[in-house]
Amino acid sequence: MKPFIADACAPEFLPSLYKGLTQGAGCEVKIDSIYDISQIIANIIQILLAVAGVLAVVFIVWGGITYIMSGGESSKTSEAKSTLRNAILGLILTGSAYLIVEFLARNLSKAP
Repeated sequence: MKPFIADACAPEFLPSLYKGLTQGAGCEVKIDSIYDISQIIANIIQILLAVAGVLAVVFIVWGGITYIMSGGESSKTSEAKSTLRNAILGLILTGSAYLIVEFLARNLSKAP
């Protein structure tokens, strides 16, 4: 069996759900062991973390726009700063979690 390669079966804009698995004929994916199931779970987590990263960037942009549009009003400025701070913290945590999941997926999903 050949390793699964992203083709028409897998969307290109997100990480593949079947990354790290083997492919049979056509779009059929072979699940041979518990390690394959753990790989699918890790791939799902990576997809969710990618979506969370995009949302964090959207909130950073929103906080920046709110800060610019605050007009010097202290309550709106502090609200925008809080949004920016929380979004940047969320982006850092999301990136860290993505790296941890990637590391665990590579090292723990391999058959002994």
